[in-house]
Amino acid sequence: MSDTKSKIKKVIKILTEYNRMDLRSCEFALHRGINFLKENFDIEEDYPYNVEFGNGRTKEDMEKLDTQCRIRAFNRNRSVEDQVSTIEEIEKKVEDWIDEIPNS
Repeated sequence: MSDTKSKIKKVIKILTEYNRMDLRSCEFALHRGINFLKENFDIEEDYPYNVEFGNGRTKEDMEKLDTQCRIRAFNRNRSVEDQVSTIEEIEKKVEDWIDEIPNS
């Protein structure tokens, strides 16, 4: 499979895997899909304020929302003592889990 075809398959996966009952989840999928296309096809453009993300949101606003969504998703179905509040804590926990796997 060509590199371009695999990238297109990846962006299709990004754009179609979201919770259809949650509008914010759709927004995040679109944001990630746009960024994937920009990074992988070298098509970075400067978007005027309020065009790319809508509702007056800036890139920084969307990154903050994305971070909050990732933290909520990680904390879902976890006991209070196992919950995290930063992306760095998530990364640390994942590293610890990987270190616990034999032969890793």
